[in-house]
Amino acid sequence: MATFALIADPHVCVPNPQTGWVAVPIPNDPAFYHESVEVMEAVIDEINAVPDLDFVLVAGDLTRESEPYNHEMARELFTRFRVPVFCVSGNHDQPRPARLRPRKLLDPDVTPVTTPEIPTLYGDFGFRDSTLTAYSCDPTPDVHLVGLCSTKPDDDCGWISPEVLAWLDDDLARQRDPARETIVMLHHSIIEHVPGETVNPTFSWFHVENAQALKTLLRRHGVRLTFTGHLHIQDVKEEEGLYNIATASIASYPHAYRIMRLGNGGLEIRSRRLQAIPSCPDLQRVSRQRIADAFVNVIADLLGAAPFSYAPDRARETASKLRDWWPSIADGDEQFAYGADELGDAFLAAYANSFSDRPPADNDLSIDLSAR
Repeated sequence: MATFALIADPHVCVPNPQTGWVAVPIPNDPAFYHESVEVMEAVIDEINAVPDLDFVLVAGDLTRESEPYNHEMARELFTRFRVPVFCVSGNHDQPRPARLRPRKLLDPDVTPVTTPEIPTLYGDFGFRDSTLTAYSCDPTPDVHLVGLCSTKPDDDCGWISPEVLAWLDDDLARQRDPARETIVMLHHSIIEHVPGETVNPTFSWFHVENAQALKTLLRRHGVRLTFTGHLHIQDVKEEEGLYNIATASIASYPHAYRIMRLGNGGLEIRSRRLQAIPSCPDLQRVSRQRIADAFVNVIADLLGAAPFSYAPDRARETASKLRDWWPSIADGDEQFAYGADELGDAFLAAYANSFSDRPPADNDLSIDLSAR
């Protein structure tokens, strides 16, 4: 039996050690960037206390904006785990065009690390070939682990290149041991976790653009487990026998991570939430309030645009009624029953309610892997 932890989106962020530059707050971004090291240290302590732990997985967005010194800090933090760590990069771990991140929010004195540099930087954390933004290994006798850097160049959405798909096809074709379960970790979703994720511009950048090609390949080789981050929510989706387990950011509400046990014909998943850090002993309450405040602004902006086109006062008032909506989605296992009278718009109520979770459970569940 293999026991391992999964964390996602640590967004490690420290001041520039050369200039003292401190990250500028990003509008409507509720992540605890400035407390990210505290968060990681607390999570490391908790995970290191797990008995019989075999390894730790980190599903991307290792840094705030791919600053070299933040990658240095991330690597140093990973060495504090008492077991091997395997990571992939995310969209925050490469340069982002000005249309995605205004220059005024970035450190002017550094050049961000690029995705092709990730294998060299994280050679001690899974990557073996410095020329390939993917890797595979067998961290325990019953696990074959594949890591894929899934961010599209110069964009935030996901993309798996033809070269990596060909490499993956060859790698999986070599796995013949029926006692070994393959796990594929990447940053972006490959199954829809929210309605319209693949086509709605609000959410499509969370998805792998060529997910269908990837899923077809995985199914052909009998892969059943994929782990992702990026969405900052707790959610598990199953599609034709393939599971996509999305895990929330430890740097943002609900500050969740997962402990998993693979064996006896199944995968047992248990989710934990960080309750406190030294600078914020009431982390869950404070963080939930922060994300609610941020998403009232986000929702008000969306309601002011097509297809809703609400007047500013109405958009703000309606968004306030949806204050708890996104925090509940981030928590997982969410169920909504907004009324048309409550929101003043039957279409909006139906849309908000469509985010209600469907099986399987998002936080604590067991996946039957006994049938091949």
